[in-house]
Amino acid sequence: MISREYVERLSDAARVDYYVSGNDGGRVYWPWRMQKAGGQAGCHTDQCETYILDSNFTDESVTNADVLAEAHDVGADAAVLADVLGDADATVRALQNGLDLAREHDFSGVVVLPTQPPHDRVAKRLRDHTHGLNIWWGVGGVKDAPAGEKIDAARQLRAVVGDDAHIHGLGFGVTQALAAAVRDHPNLLDSIDNSTAMQNASVTDLEGKKEKMTVAAARATAERLRRLRMLTDFADEQTPTKQLTTAAF
Repeated sequence: MISREYVERLSDAARVDYYVSGNDGGRVYWPWRMQKAGGQAGCHTDQCETYILDSNFTDESVTNADVLAEAHDVGADAAVLADVLGDADATVRALQNGLDLAREHDFSGVVVLPTQPPHDRVAKRLRDHTHGLNIWWGVGGVKDAPAGEKIDAARQLRAVVGDDAHIHGLGFGVTQALAAAVRDHPNLLDSIDNSTAMQNASVTDLEGKKEKMTVAAARATAERLRRLRMLTDFADEQTPTKQLTTAAF
């Protein structure tokens, strides 16, 4: 495994915090981790510096109350409230409910608000409901969109919430276009997350049944480090994507 010293050299140089999800059994140190609510946290919280517990949009039975309770139990640094994919009005109602719960809850960490398109309008409707809480704004609903659309959504949200707010790109991943935009415009985003590295760490070429996860974790780490480097000035900024992304601003 790569020495923690060298992981931190890249993480310190990154323009945004790059949270990773995907269950690697807690085999690898990574400074930023994010898991869905529902019991994965146990083996991962000790293998990172900052831990986000995400809501679970694939399981509608997991409520905001469940997320806040689990976040408190595992000592998460932040908890993502539930949104409603593709429905701005329902998302506003769900997030208002979650904010009311968080205000009275024992969980004292950051509350992440995953806005849906149109992100700027959703944020405007929620701003007055956030008093007394430590919040981050999330750009949701664009995980599978092109990089330009993600960048545009973050820019529009930034215009509403201001330069001092923390904006997290939910499921943004790291492509050349997105990385170039992050390097060229450091106030665009503060953090992003992605699970692709672990999903793509295939071990179908390995014989036997035991310790395949260790190999998968090592393969995923190599890919995570490659993507993390793209978010630093160690990466070559003179790429064709630079002109394309800066033109969007």
